[in-house]
Amino acid sequence: MAKLGAQYWLLLLPVLLWPVLTQARQDTATPAEQVLTEKQTSAEAEGFALLADLPTKNQIPFFENRFRIDSEVETITLLLFRRPGSASVVLVRPDGSKLHFNRAEENQIRWHDAPTYDLIEIKKPMPGPWQAIGQILPESRIMVLTDIKLDVDPLPDNLMVGETVKMTARLLNGGAAVNARDFKEVLTLEVIFISTNNAEFDNFGRGIIQVATFRDDGRGFDERARDGIFTGEFKLDFVAGEWTPKYIVRTALYTRELELEPLILKPAPINPEVVLAITETDIHQVKFNVTEPGLDATSLLIQGRVRYPDGSVEQYALNANDNPDNTLQVLNKGFGSYILEIAVFGNWQDGREFMLTMPELSFVVNQQTFAAPELELLPEQLQASPEIEEVEPEAGFPWGLVIGINLFILIAGSFAIWFIMSGKKLAALKFWRKQPTAAASVAKTPDSSGHNTKNATSQTKAQKNNDLDDILDLSLPDD
Repeated sequence: MAKLGAQYWLLLLPVLLWPVLTQARQDTATPAEQVLTEKQTSAEAEGFALLADLPTKNQIPFFENRFRIDSEVETITLLLFRRPGSASVVLVRPDGSKLHFNRAEENQIRWHDAPTYDLIEIKKPMPGPWQAIGQILPESRIMVLTDIKLDVDPLPDNLMVGETVKMTARLLNGGAAVNARDFKEVLTLEVIFISTNNAEFDNFGRGIIQVATFRDDGRGFDERARDGIFTGEFKLDFVAGEWTPKYIVRTALYTRELELEPLILKPAPINPEVVLAITETDIHQVKFNVTEPGLDATSLLIQGRVRYPDGSVEQYALNANDNPDNTLQVLNKGFGSYILEIAVFGNWQDGREFMLTMPELSFVVNQQTFAAPELELLPEQLQASPEIEEVEPEAGFPWGLVIGINLFILIAGSFAIWFIMSGKKLAALKFWRKQPTAAASVAKTPDSSGHNTKNATSQTKAQKNNDLDDILDLSLPDD
């Protein structure tokens, strides 16, 4: 019994000591885990501190995990998004050497390795083509700090569909405009808008919109040629929604991109409403209703042209002071299509001026139809109506006469052609007269003797042989 009790306590001893061992293990591991957590928090804070300032800096293109760094770049910051759970990227420099995350400090590189992205900052990077190896996502960006920068005036707030926006962009080198005369080709600036693919807006899935391309050639809205300054305007004639503006300048030596903060493009603030005329003597009306409360309704000026169904064109202008209802009177020129061109000028309540061009407004006026009179009233109306003179129906076209004349001409022409081709004489047409025969004339001729007859026959044959050399005489002699 004593032995059984001792064995029982030996079995229970691990169970009793387990909570004490677990608590001691936790107390021992806590300082190490706390240090690791603090390092991760510090690294993430440092990484997001760099990430917060990225959208305001210039960029260089990143295409198929490749990019090129020019000699003017002082500092480059790479924000490379990759698939969750994948390893950190590997950078390949122009000389073929590789940069890894675990050797970043040796190369004096700041490298933050997050679960879904790498944030890398390199000072004085090697000029030339670089490559990033890894499962990199296409929304990655490469930001540069350089003496050559693309500076663009910020876009105004409350942009609307159809609005015309003026733009000024400068390509700077050390704070001064680049002397573009040193380039053989004229500098070009591309303006694109990229959809943020926000499902809450109408532009979801619209991709990239090429808005405009400007050239530093002194033509159009550009003030001076080859001064490194782009001036112009572009129209926002695409769907409303959330967009990211992006500007790109490309030269033979380097390329700069500037991506601004996303903005919301609002729909047109004017909604035209057509009220058709009821009768032919009335006029049509077009009411321009303001749908944006932020507009200064008293500053609106609406102008354009009206194209009528008869082809005539008329200009119009509505001033909010003279016409508070913003109602346009359109003349009634019958049935057909009426087309209105609309341009709106005005101010926001904060004082910003705007100019926008709206899509053409067209409406169709159908030809008026009248109801037929009721059948019960027809006899009375016929009795009350004045007598109508009977009009004899006009004779129809004489088809029989025309056909007969054509047949006669056809038969007569055929007969004339046959008569000429057959070689007949005109006397042959007198078929009722009897023609004299040659036998009768021979019978009346007297025969003096048989010898004379033979001589006459031989003379006749000789004469035939002389006249017709090509005819062979096959007659037999009388002997």
